[in-house]
Amino acid sequence: MLKVIIIDDEQNCVQTLQLMLKKKFATQVEVVACTNKPADGIKLLTENEIDILFLDVEMPGMSGIELLQQLQVINFNVIFTTAHLHYALKAIKLNALDYLTKPISLDELTVAINKCIDNKKKAENQLVSQFLQQLKTNTVKKIGIPTGTVTQFVPVNEIVRIESQSNYSIIYFINRPKQTVTRTLKDMEEQLAPYNFIRVHHSHLVNFDHVIGYKNQDSGYIIVYGNEIIEISRRKKQEVMERLQAI
Repeated sequence: MLKVIIIDDEQNCVQTLQLMLKKKFATQVEVVACTNKPADGIKLLTENEIDILFLDVEMPGMSGIELLQQLQVINFNVIFTTAHLHYALKAIKLNALDYLTKPISLDELTVAINKCIDNKKKAENQLVSQFLQQLKTNTVKKIGIPTGTVTQFVPVNEIVRIESQSNYSIIYFINRPKQTVTRTLKDMEEQLAPYNFIRVHHSHLVNFDHVIGYKNQDSGYIIVYGNEIIEISRRKKQEVMERLQAI
C-alpha cells in the first residue's frame, strides 16, 4: 500500500484528488494526511514515512518549491499539481519529474501513480535533488519598469502579457496588480524578445511561458495564465502556431 500526503491550499482540489485516488486506487493507495497550509505540510512530512507527495506548486506564503527546499531529506516520490504553466515547469519537465495540471484528469493521475509504483525511491530522490539544484543555479532575469520617478525591477517570469494603449503599455503580472507604464509596446517587445515573449497581435505581447491553451476559432486565440483569451492576428498566426507546436 502506497502512503500519500496531499498539500494544496485549495480544499476543493484536495477533496477531488482524494476521491479520485479512492475510486481508482482504493487497494493500492492510502492518503495518510492532507493540509492546506505549507508550514503544516513540512511537519506532516517529518512525522510520516510516505511513498508519494502530491504538492501544489503555487501556494500563498510558501510555494511548493520553497517547501521542498526546507526539507532535510526527501525519500518519497513527488507529483506536482498546478493550475498554471510557469517557469518552474520547464525545470520539472527537464528533470523528468511528474506534474499534473488542474483540473486533474483520471487518466493522467493513473499514469503518474503507475510510474510511482514502478519507480524506485532512490532514483526519484536523485531527480528531485537535481531539480532543486537547477532552480538554485538558474538566475531569474529582471527588467526595469519606469513608474513616474521610480524604476521598479521585476522578474521577467512574473509578467504574463502586455497590452498596448496608445503610447502607454499595460503590464499584467502573476502575483501583483496590473501596471501602466510610459513605454510603447514596440519598446517592450524589443526588450523582452530574448525572454520568450512574442507579439501575437498589434496590441498584445505575450510571455509564452504562461500560455496554457489555444482556441481554434476565427484567426485563433491563445489562452494565458488566469484563463485570459488573447486574439491572434492573421498576420501573426503562422509565427504563433510554430511557437505553439514547439511547446
